Amino acid sequence: MKTLIAFLTFLLALSGSVSALAEEPDDSHIITQVLRTRDAILKSAGGTNAAASTAFLAVWDFDGTILKGDCSEGLREGDRIVYPGLAQVAIEHGLSELYPRAGGFGRFWTDYTNLDVRIGRWLAYPLIPQMLRGARAEDVLQLSRRYFADTLSSYFMASSVHIILALERGGVESHIISASADLFVKGAAESLALPADHIHGIEVRTRDGRLTEELVYPVTWNVGKLDKLRQILAQLGRKRPGKQVFVLAGFGDSYGTDGPFLKFIATQSLPAGKPIAVFYESKGEPGEYRGLFYQARHSRTVSDRGK
Repeated sequence: MKTLIAFLTFLLALSGSVSALAEEPDDSHIITQVLRTRDAILKSAGGTNAAASTAFLAVWDFDGTILKGDCSEGLREGDRIVYPGLAQVAIEHGLSELYPRAGGFGRFWTDYTNLDVRIGRWLAYPLIPQMLRGARAEDVLQLSRRYFADTLSSYFMASSVHIILALERGGVESHIISASADLFVKGAAESLALPADHIHGIEVRTRDGRLTEELVYPVTWNVGKLDKLRQILAQLGRKRPGKQVFVLAGFGDSYGTDGPFLKFIATQSLPAGKPIAVFYESKGEPGEYRGLFYQARHSRTVSDRGK
């Protein structure tokens, strides 16, 4: 863990100057705007003395925004499998009652893609945690942690890691809201040096430590991500009585999945400064979001940062 944090800190130091970020010029602008807004709000509330009664958040999508590819589905480049997703890894480790180790992933993938095409993602995405019914929640989480440590952390976007580290150092907490299974995406906590309770995905209830098929709402896809953000803000208000909580930034890469929560963040009225909603790899901006998001790009992952 200490080695990983040191490595991430090294990346931050490496990419700290504008010249070092020639391939990723958006990072410095985004960090500067967020921290300036933080400072402006503190100044409007009475300066540094207000810091103890104020909390600042940045809210992130995960797949495609922090991680290249999809932690549940995996990553393909043409016909080449770069890495299998955790859905396949979990099935092949015998963690699904619905799909056996041998040949089970092929059956799962057929069911999953048919749901996505014929009915929609609002049923396809929940199938991933639901097909783990009967598995011990701790077993799924431990598998996810190992897979992130051994494989997936190499595919973190270097620019996103840089921003997360810089904002955390500047007093802005990063929270993740993903459409992947909760116990899959929570496996990234140690690799990103974030608290596990800052990471949220599609969740099912547990009974006696084992997963069921019963969904916990909101389902964190599309407007469900916005509902989850509102739930997080309400929970923080209860946990930190007397503190004001401000969402300064949002990050996503899909209009269909992330648009509603990014729009909420972008259109807030803060006491001072402006929020920023960052959208990666824009293609065909819908009218309802036109002009609201800062268009940014990724160019490298952690694994190829030095290339």
